[in-house]
Amino acid sequence: MGQQQLLPLVLAAIIVGAAILLGMEQFNQERKGDRHKDEIQQYLLGTAERAQAWYRQPKGMGGGGRSFAQITWKNINTAANTDFAVFTMSVKQQASFLLTGVSREDSAIIIKYLVSQDAIVKIP
Repeated sequence: MGQQQLLPLVLAAIIVGAAILLGMEQFNQERKGDRHKDEIQQYLLGTAERAQAWYRQPKGMGGGGRSFAQITWKNINTAANTDFAVFTMSVKQQASFLLTGVSREDSAIIIKYLVSQDAIVKIP
């Protein structure tokens, strides 16, 4: 009769152990996704700051002359592709442009910022 009581206890221990391992794995995956989003955001914000500096610089000195209309990755000495994401500049106008980052690991991770001369606004 002692073995019959021991079997449910062993099964319960196995189930609890498996649940703990699954929970830890999910936690690690979420943390990795958050870290990846943070990397993309940091890159976008750094790029936006460079773009604002380029915007303020006179055209005669290689800047935008108070316009984002002709901005390129080369103008601000930044790469459009990294190991972790692909970045684009679009909707280039005099007063603003859209900066987008798409994760290489998870294409559902898309982060956008509207960049203007004095603001960087995250687009939901």
